[in-house]
Amino acid sequence: MISLQELNSLPRPQFVAALSGIFERSPWVPERVAHARPFSSGLSLHGAMCAAVDRASLSEQLALIRAHPELAGRAAIRGELTPESSREQQGAGLAACTPEEFARLQHLNGLYTQKHGFPFVLAVKGHNRASVIAALEQRVENTVEHERAVALREIGRIAGFRLADLVDEPPGPRIMAMAEQLGRISERHDALVCSYLTPAHRATAALIRDWMLGAGLQVEIDAMGNVIGRWSGTAASASTLLTGSHYDTVVDAGKFDGRLGILLPIAAVAQLRGADMRLPYTLTIVAFSDEEGVRFKSTFLGSRALAGQFDPAMLETADADGITLREAMRAAGLDPTAIPSAALATRDLLGFVEVHIEQGPVLLNESSPLGVVTSIAGSIRCLVSIIGLAGHAGTVPMHLRRDAAAAASELVLAVEKCCSGTPGLVGTVGQLQIPTGAINVIPGRCELSVDIRADNDPVRDAAFAAVLAESERIAARRNVGIQWRKVLDVGCVPCAPKMQQLWADSIGRVTGNTEVRRLPSGAGHDAMVMAGITDMGMLFVRCGNGGISHHPSETLSVDDADLAACAFKDFLLNFPVSL
Repeated sequence: MISLQELNSLPRPQFVAALSGIFERSPWVPERVAHARPFSSGLSLHGAMCAAVDRASLSEQLALIRAHPELAGRAAIRGELTPESSREQQGAGLAACTPEEFARLQHLNGLYTQKHGFPFVLAVKGHNRASVIAALEQRVENTVEHERAVALREIGRIAGFRLADLVDEPPGPRIMAMAEQLGRISERHDALVCSYLTPAHRATAALIRDWMLGAGLQVEIDAMGNVIGRWSGTAASASTLLTGSHYDTVVDAGKFDGRLGILLPIAAVAQLRGADMRLPYTLTIVAFSDEEGVRFKSTFLGSRALAGQFDPAMLETADADGITLREAMRAAGLDPTAIPSAALATRDLLGFVEVHIEQGPVLLNESSPLGVVTSIAGSIRCLVSIIGLAGHAGTVPMHLRRDAAAAASELVLAVEKCCSGTPGLVGTVGQLQIPTGAINVIPGRCELSVDIRADNDPVRDAAFAAVLAESERIAARRNVGIQWRKVLDVGCVPCAPKMQQLWADSIGRVTGNTEVRRLPSGAGHDAMVMAGITDMGMLFVRCGNGGISHHPSETLSVDDADLAACAFKDFLLNFPVSL
């Protein structure tokens, strides 16, 4: 491997030579980006080279496509593949085709080349012989224009995998670059929104899958849409340490909530593998598909499936467009009947650890980059409907009104009152709507959400009971109906003491600080669900910008990302398998 710093500093000819194998027999690609150095990350280098290909002439693009050998074709038989192509084809098992598979590939290759005028190009990392043949069978029917675009896209993916094997870089800049790239995939052009099984969500999963493959992991996407990457250890034992977080987002989100806990382990594993280091156990990184619950109003879909706690009744829940969860899964190519098979075998688990931004200002205010989480607050979330009576804004006297919005206003203040003054207790009305509201109509219906959390379950439950009691008084006084639907009820979850100590030890070793900050998490995390099946621990990483989160201004420094990755690697290397 070559370091990114060294690559940036090489004379132009040596820079081009070092990258000559990234785009098949096409040194003109790195030649055209050499002037843009220094590159801040391997991803920025990759992006620049892909952009150079996009800007190239049609004849240059076709020449690049034609430089790629057929899969299991004549060049492979004659031993004429580049070292990169040879490794890739062998990795997909194409060097071990049966006579029948080989004949089928030869026949399809001939049909494809005859129709399109260039060879079939596929990034085969993560594929096997059967899936390669299936892809070739499907794509041979496409138009020439479509396949030219697909071939260039696949060439870009191949280049990304090759670059990951070649270039070594610190984890901090890579984590930031990955987060930035994911942040550009959204349901909206003006904000980051990535809700379950939307096109943006599926594109995000595909990119995370590629990065896991590039880091050397074996990857699958399970029945719930979780992206799961496994790095097998040196021991024959099936013992597995889990890590990860979620890749879905809230509406108008920041780039690091959840995603840091996926990208940091990927970057850390890539660096460990680049240094030829191995672990005595299997490390599994899980990118959980749905934690926020934005689309179907139920949190932890991804982690509940892995924990064997998925409620099949959820499949009939509909989104705002009337699409049920079952329908959305089938449209995305997922099989709802296979969800039970996604559950993990708990006997093999060593634990679950999650790296997460703090989503608050405590570490920032105390100038502490890292902290050990002691517990995760319990939460009760409800959707509330207030039913009054619509009427003309000018003709119904005030004392005769059944105003749903006025009742909602009182309920909002009741939540604030009942949840104030007790340390660790918080209450929030995050959604408030008048579904059919008009400027000259008394609101006849109001919809709102109520979220009550505390790091002590009795305190949380008492506050919820107080809010319910007050809502009954509001309903009676204003002659409205108030209907509550509980969508989440999870208790406070303590982090395993041994996990807390292991994190504290790792922080101490990488920072030199003997005093390590310990603090609770007021936010919910997939770790809460995973704690039901194995020991759980969490590392908090300092937020910048006042600790703001669930907001576009959410931020993290490169140095803190790098330090957190160092702590994570130390944690992995010192994790006692017998824990």
